[in-house]
Amino acid sequence: MAVTLEQIPTGHTASVCWLVVHIGQLWRYPVKSFGGERLQSATIESDGLRGDHVWAVVDAESGTVATAKKFRRFGVLLTCGARLTDEADPRDPAALELTFPDGTVMRGDDSGVDEMLSDLTGHAVRLEAKARSYDAAPLHVVTSSSVNALDTGDPIEVAVRRFRPTIVVDTEGTDGFVENDWLGVRLGLGDVVIEPNKRTDRCVMVTLDHQEIPARREMLRTVMSRNRVLTREGGKEAPCVGVYAQVSAPGTIHCGDPVAISNA
Repeated sequence: MAVTLEQIPTGHTASVCWLVVHIGQLWRYPVKSFGGERLQSATIESDGLRGDHVWAVVDAESGTVATAKKFRRFGVLLTCGARLTDEADPRDPAALELTFPDGTVMRGDDSGVDEMLSDLTGHAVRLEAKARSYDAAPLHVVTSSSVNALDTGDPIEVAVRRFRPTIVVDTEGTDGFVENDWLGVRLGLGDVVIEPNKRTDRCVMVTLDHQEIPARREMLRTVMSRNRVLTREGGKEAPCVGVYAQVSAPGTIHCGDPVAISNA
């Protein structure tokens, strides 16, 4: 039986604290390793948020997808932004808008886009529509309490972007890394049902520049000191913030929708 998390008390003292839990932010990343676009509503398909991770920068020599995890070679991609101007066909290059670090804006079908990307990275690359390529799962959920628990001094609107979530859940009324306990449950987000299946282990990407968000070289050490946990049952300990999730029931979600929880 599903219940709204707003109905669940937390704490073990006579003074009971009540959670107020809802979708706070939605993010889409049309191009892998680029900065994303903030949405007010989103269509969640069986394989992820519509238009998310449908484009990639590809190494022209090897044909492999460029990832900012290879930060010395492609970390600069995080300083670019991408958005879709039309969702009718997310793989239509005319609907893809790219913003470069110097403020240059180009469409995916502009003739000079590959040259611009090659100049930026210092390697011959090209922009391609691709099958979705996720590191672990279609959706990535981060709570506001987890980001606040890192105590970075950054406003939540800034701090959350280092972790590249698809869905930010506002968990007002609680502290700590709430989503650590979300493995093996179902989350109801409006009409959508998702199942968290792995805690999100963090890497050097959280320390790099993210568009206008400056680098924080100590960020990975901060996460490691605050939340080093098993990534999944039988997995290994790692610095974690957030959870990956699979889609059980697709649909449409909106910022402000309540979050519900039930046993899987």
